[in-house]
Amino acid sequence: MRSQRAAAFRLVLRLGLLAGAAVLGLVALGPVVLGGHVDALYGRFTSPSAGSLVVGTSRAAQGIRPSILVEALGERFDGPLLNYSFTLTHSPYGPAYLRSIKRKLRPEVKNGLFIVAVDPWSLSLTGPEGSFPEDNSFIGQLDQVSQNPNLPYLTRYQTKPLYRLLLDYATATERLHPDGWLEVNIGIDSAQVRARTARKLQDYRLLATRQHFSAGRMQALVETIALLKQHGHVCMVRLPVGPGLLQLEQAYQPGFDQLMRQTAANQTVPYFDYSTRPYPTTDGNHLQREASEVFSRELASDLCADSK
Repeated sequence: MRSQRAAAFRLVLRLGLLAGAAVLGLVALGPVVLGGHVDALYGRFTSPSAGSLVVGTSRAAQGIRPSILVEALGERFDGPLLNYSFTLTHSPYGPAYLRSIKRKLRPEVKNGLFIVAVDPWSLSLTGPEGSFPEDNSFIGQLDQVSQNPNLPYLTRYQTKPLYRLLLDYATATERLHPDGWLEVNIGIDSAQVRARTARKLQDYRLLATRQHFSAGRMQALVETIALLKQHGHVCMVRLPVGPGLLQLEQAYQPGFDQLMRQTAANQTVPYFDYSTRPYPTTDGNHLQREASEVFSRELASDLCADSK
């Protein structure tokens, strides 16, 4: 009898310790989840509905800092200004991204600022027209994009064990800021940059053999611009890249820049092409952290001049 009571006591003690550990874990995870630090994407789905947006792929996510634009432009446009750019996999121009942009934007906004980042890859497609892979991702499936905590995202698209969230948050090289800018802290000495650039060029050369310019994505870009024009000032921007990737893009879609200029003219919006500007990158594709600050100031200056 005494041994049974001892066994029961040990079981209760273990359950109590497990429950205590669970509570401590939830307390520790609370700031991570509520602060939007789950991963490099989640925070954009927990922030409030936006009055102004930066849209595009990871090139824009890392290269354009809303805080610097707001500092330079003041209160000329409705806020908040959010960088709502994701990755080439998740946010090329298409019907799904257009729907997500519409959900994120406050419907009553009339004086917003909308920076539409373009490059050949964001208008390309693998496979037949009308089949957009991102339709099956969070961009296509997530209806709630301004909810904190965002339980649909956490339950469907956050697949790490909970303990990994704490470890990854403490050691992450990527930090998503509240304004949507993705800060990436990786080595930028010349040897590291050369190695990453060579790998990135290899990836994009392979991509160029598998993809083609998509009329469907181009139509979605036009529809995205038309939607945003109803809510304020729109500009198209082509960000700086390394010379190797720019050369590949020119070979892959030689008429791209002229097409963007014509699109901007047809939509009566400005087009800023910075693709040849010699900004340092981490991998030939993404601006270095310090370069993103300088570039954002240059963009802000051009936006100020254009809005006068």
